Amino acid sequence: MDGRPVVIKENDIFLVSDSHGNVSSQAADGQGLYYRDTRFLSLYQLAIDEFPLVLLSAAGELSFMTTLQLANGPGRLASGQELAARSISVRRNRFLYDGLHERIGFFNYNAFPVRLTLRLTFGSDFRDMFDVRGYARRQAHGTIEPPRLGEAELWLPYRGLDGVERQTYIRFDVRPTYLEVTNAEPQVADTAVQLMGISGHGDPRTELAILPPLACAVFVLELQPKQACSITVHIRPLVGQPAAVPARTPSLDEAYRAIRASYHAWNEACTQITTDHQLFNQLVKRSQEDLRLLMLQLPTGLLPTAGIPWFSVPFGRDSLITAYETLILEPAIAYGTLRFLAQHQGRERNDWRDEEPGKILHEVRMGELTARDEVPFGPYYGSVDATPLFLVVLSELVRWTGDWEFATSLRPHVEAALAWIDQYGDLDGDGYVEYQSRSARGISNQGWKDSHDAILHRDGRPATPPIALCEVQGYVYDAKCRAAELFEYWGEPQRAARLRAEAEALRAQFERDFWLEEEGYYALALDAAKRPVAAVGSNAGQALWSGIVAPERAARVVQRLLSPELCCGWGIRTLSSREPTFNPMSYHNGSVWPHDNALIVAGLRRYGYVREALEVAAQVIEAGLRFPNYRLPELYCGFTRDRHYHSLPADYPVSCRPQAWAAGSVFLLLREILGLRPDSATRRLVLEPHLLPGIRSVHLRRLRVLQGVVDLTVRAEGDHVAVEVERGELPVVTAAAGARCA
Repeated sequence: MDGRPVVIKENDIFLVSDSHGNVSSQAADGQGLYYRDTRFLSLYQLAIDEFPLVLLSAAGELSFMTTLQLANGPGRLASGQELAARSISVRRNRFLYDGLHERIGFFNYNAFPVRLTLRLTFGSDFRDMFDVRGYARRQAHGTIEPPRLGEAELWLPYRGLDGVERQTYIRFDVRPTYLEVTNAEPQVADTAVQLMGISGHGDPRTELAILPPLACAVFVLELQPKQACSITVHIRPLVGQPAAVPARTPSLDEAYRAIRASYHAWNEACTQITTDHQLFNQLVKRSQEDLRLLMLQLPTGLLPTAGIPWFSVPFGRDSLITAYETLILEPAIAYGTLRFLAQHQGRERNDWRDEEPGKILHEVRMGELTARDEVPFGPYYGSVDATPLFLVVLSELVRWTGDWEFATSLRPHVEAALAWIDQYGDLDGDGYVEYQSRSARGISNQGWKDSHDAILHRDGRPATPPIALCEVQGYVYDAKCRAAELFEYWGEPQRAARLRAEAEALRAQFERDFWLEEEGYYALALDAAKRPVAAVGSNAGQALWSGIVAPERAARVVQRLLSPELCCGWGIRTLSSREPTFNPMSYHNGSVWPHDNALIVAGLRRYGYVREALEVAAQVIEAGLRFPNYRLPELYCGFTRDRHYHSLPADYPVSCRPQAWAAGSVFLLLREILGLRPDSATRRLVLEPHLLPGIRSVHLRRLRVLQGVVDLTVRAEGDHVAVEVERGELPVVTAAAGARCA
């Protein structure tokens, strides 16, 4: 209703449409039906000759399904009779299964029959996702062939330059009055279409629009008074299959029941989280649904993709952080993520892909550009932080579940990751893990702030690689400390001691080289000449999360993080407002990222700054409650919150919605608010609980931890917080009575 794109997804198919349910490639928000990094529908328009359509409601509570209620505007029938507005109901029920299935229903509320002409127009440019988002400028495209028409079906065929045939197959349950091709030959537009590229920094790119041949299905319908009728459309993407009629498509109701059953199984597997705050419950529910929407179900288990529309593929860093955030919700996400990434761990030195032995991948793409090696993303390894994060998440999963057997099964991958850190991660032998892309088409900045202008000196000069990032040294420190625990379990105390000594040596070196005494803060990074990139950003907050920060310096870091220059009232910005490059509307230089804040909150609690942690958590949650549908986006603008005039958090226009580590941040924030941590040594669940204003009780049901299941309630009792265990297969200990956040 507010003009935002409508997103639905199921497994590896997703649809982005406008608020009326139509698709146009001219839109800047990546509209289309996508499968395996290819847009199989770039145009899908519903129109009625006799009257315009007006949107009345859009229901998107189910992540795989949307119901759009439309009505007619004023019109005149072919007979000359006037048609009053809102006397014809038009409803679009659609969902994804093995493709897009849509039932278009009509109801005539008039006392007379209405004859109308429905036109459904389809087209596909078969563009690779990199092409759509403006990352890669293509010099040539494959052949978009004219549509093939049947009696109640049609095909949109494409032969790619990679030799693969791709088709969009469309079938109707009612035979159209006629089918026609409206543009028989593919063309290249004379004018450019502005697309908002998201190649790490959200800069507009200019691309030539491909105008595919279009097919139109026309239905002449006779709507009787007070009667209903419907037409069902099935749209399936096909890759490498012959141009024959696919196997029988399940009925709409059969497919719907199957998907609903899978969602019921997902919700039953997850921890049930409820509070006495109904709006917060909606935020939790939406985040849980978004995670299910973004999940791939692979032979290795569940794997969260990063975000829609631009990053609906496996990502090393994003998937790992999402897995860490969601242990309180569903540990199976971490199991599946670690198995998948271990399976694809780097095996060789390959400059084109930035691959090295033991390195954890950055992302995996499956489109035509990747198949032709025009881009190095099948898979690509240009991520400096995914490898230590792999070790951090594996350790945290073992701490959470007590599943040492799983850790042992991944021991070769642990060894390979540690070897990469020492042998390949340290590019110049200075003791730091750094990055410098060797690929001609690689990503230049390879930390989580990967936009082209994210790592700048204060005079605006980009840092010269190899670049050592502040937070990455923390990840490495934490990874080695955690790996030491694994080797102790495996009966190698000397290896464990050596890893701890290496971690402490890194911490001492980090304190010497990254600390900026005049700022009372840590540098964003070190450049190739070991000069500090002195900009003040959120990265030091993540250093708290890892534990690398010297305890005696933590207070100054926390003071700066919570100051108005960084903490804007909706969370902590990526960059201080005092920096010359600050822009609250930028991708990484002043915006607010929920996952970044969740990790910072975990860091604040690690160092004992509970009040500050609760304040930041409250700000991010309050922002989430104000976004449409209670959906936390990938990021939002870092404008200062105006409490006098009641400002709202401002959109970053091309932010991914939904986005996995944004959705996951809700669960990590809740875990840190409750101070919930498993103690695997004593097989106890420890809580140091607090509650936010407006929330007086939190209920956790089916919480799976340390191979047990726990039901508990955290409840405010006066000025204190109490924990009540309703069911428990392991002891639950309250470390300290918490006071509610004021």
